[in-house]
Amino acid sequence: MSGTGSHQFEYGGRLDGFIVLDTEKLGLWQGGKVNSHLEYRFGDLAGSQGGTFFSTNAAMEFPSESPNSLVFTSLYYSQQIGDQASLLIGKINALDLLANDLFFGGWGIHRFMNAVYAAPPSGLVPPVFYGAIANFKVDPVTFSFWVYDPDDRTQEYWPNDLFSNGVSFSLTTTYATEIAQRPTTFALTGIYTTKTGTDFSSISQSFRSELEPLTKTGSYSIGFQFSHLLFQNELNPRQGWGIFMKGALSDGNPNYVQNSIIGGIGGKGLFPNREQDSFGIGYYYYNLSNALTDSLNVRRERFGDEQGLEMYYNYAITPWLNLTGDLQWIRPPRDIRENALIAGLRLNLRF
Repeated sequence: MSGTGSHQFEYGGRLDGFIVLDTEKLGLWQGGKVNSHLEYRFGDLAGSQGGTFFSTNAAMEFPSESPNSLVFTSLYYSQQIGDQASLLIGKINALDLLANDLFFGGWGIHRFMNAVYAAPPSGLVPPVFYGAIANFKVDPVTFSFWVYDPDDRTQEYWPNDLFSNGVSFSLTTTYATEIAQRPTTFALTGIYTTKTGTDFSSISQSFRSELEPLTKTGSYSIGFQFSHLLFQNELNPRQGWGIFMKGALSDGNPNYVQNSIIGGIGGKGLFPNREQDSFGIGYYYYNLSNALTDSLNVRRERFGDEQGLEMYYNYAITPWLNLTGDLQWIRPPRDIRENALIAGLRLNLRF
């Protein structure tokens, strides 16, 4: 509607196919599943508009570098081990892991459109990766340990160079409790990678010479997440709406994220008799790498941080047909970019 770039109405679409093979139903063993996610996107709608740093439409940004082509972004095996543990191994779409969240996630097709909410960037988790995830639950605490290749593997199915650029580790501890008799969760996540990246502090020197920027090995990120339901569906205690917050800080070099804060209110069933409707109002502030912005700011153009607001309402016309109105306001990090105001309309069909 306003901001840098085209103000024309643009159209895009995507098809998502989810296929799960249950080993028990196939007459084999209990608890095993082969999980896959097939994606295809099309149309002229850009994943990023208004000159923003982060994608304004995750549904049209991912899978990366693959418009008008079919891609299996998830192809992994999962095994349930008793009632308290599970293991996932293979090619994993990071966005799939947030499928059941009430506020974050949704692939850009169910909840927020902006990638900051659909797949909150830490700078250290690629959209699609090869690795293993082990989950273990000891009520009221759940532990999730990841070991994965740090490179994006969206287009690859049988890579022969896994872990050639390092290895990444992640540990999340989630504590589930109640406040005012409403479900509440606290989570702490630590990520470390041995991957070598660009040393952002050396970029300014490369502007003055033909030398390539230096590199730096290793990076970390520490994140905190909080959620609390203000309203809980009586028929389905896992559904409702409430407040959500996610924050993170890192070394900022070679990680492009220095620190961030995302928060808002959202979920399902805001109005009586509209339990299938969902809504969200969110704000984010991303402090991009200080080393990166300092290097870029030696030029005339100034480069800072990015912040934005987004609100949406997803109206369930039927259980299988949803119509969503969406509005975003974003202040891009480059000072030559105007503030962006983006309106979207989304129709989702499930069959």
